[in-house]
Amino acid sequence: MTSQKKSKTSAIWGELKSVARVRSSAIAIAGLLMILPALNAQERDRVFPMKGAAVTGKIVEKNRDRVVVEVRGNNQNFPTNEILRVLFEGEPPTLSRTKDLVAQGQIDQAAEEFKKIDGASLPSEDMKQDYQYLRGYLAGAFAMRGKGDPKNALSLLNNWVKDNPQSYLFYNVAEMMGDLAVAGGVPDQAARYYGGLAAAPFPEAKTKGNFLQGRALMAQKQNAEAKSKFQAVMEAKVSDPISLKFQKMARIGVIQCDATEGKANEAIGELEKMVDEGDSTDAELFAELFNTLGSLLASAGRNDEAILSYLKTDLLYGSQSEQHAEALYRLTQLWSKVGDNQRAADSKQKLEKLYPTSPWVKK
Repeated sequence: MTSQKKSKTSAIWGELKSVARVRSSAIAIAGLLMILPALNAQERDRVFPMKGAAVTGKIVEKNRDRVVVEVRGNNQNFPTNEILRVLFEGEPPTLSRTKDLVAQGQIDQAAEEFKKIDGASLPSEDMKQDYQYLRGYLAGAFAMRGKGDPKNALSLLNNWVKDNPQSYLFYNVAEMMGDLAVAGGVPDQAARYYGGLAAAPFPEAKTKGNFLQGRALMAQKQNAEAKSKFQAVMEAKVSDPISLKFQKMARIGVIQCDATEGKANEAIGELEKMVDEGDSTDAELFAELFNTLGSLLASAGRNDEAILSYLKTDLLYGSQSEQHAEALYRLTQLWSKVGDNQRAADSKQKLEKLYPTSPWVKK
């Protein structure tokens, strides 16, 4: 073969190899694109406990009280009150990310991620149930921040419970429904919803549920029944941090009930003692303390002291949206009583800006 022919042949072979490489790369890319969705989807069921590492396996049982995961032939039990989130095999990333953001308390980001989920195309009933839960939960979270309609959110969650009465998310929903009923001005319904939480087999959930029932009863001016609930919480033999905190919250409730029985001065003294001895980093407890103290001081005609108490909630514990909205409403009234109309207007404007749909705006 002449050198000219060899050169021509080599060139042809070079072109063929180049074409082959391009075709091979194209096939590889096409194949990769086909399997990427599968790689991105959740490959196995996973349970993320509040403490410890996530567990991967197959969920073989789930109800209100527990989720059971089979891992290499062995079952692991997770009480539902100790679960941060659950991911199902085949779950799309958008649903998983929304759950993660909710678990982190990043509600605004979770709502944006939720919009990306195609609920109709979710491949399992478990995912569809969680999708509807997230829809109601996010609506409820915004409503509790004064940025949504409590009645609409309550309706969504009520429908969800009817369809999923044994869901592993039931106790979360029972608490949210009670909160929404209080925010919506129907505390009689709230006491019933909180009863679902109080019926849980977990001490901290039972303690919290009983406390919240007591507060809902007090909102209905059923002080004797409320005090009974609070006392049951205080007498419970518990040791976990959550239950111990709600025993302190229940103590505030008992003090409020005592104040209605003509013991206002003693009640104020008890609350001031709790402030002095308490952990001021506990925002939920201290917002409740200062609002309750403000209420009793205002009832006693000690308006300047009441203003100072509510201002502490406003300036120090604004992260507690429910108590903060109430404090701003009370400050609006009290500033007017002491003749400071500008500060009254400022408090009202702040309330309407931060919590536009809060029931405190409508009072």
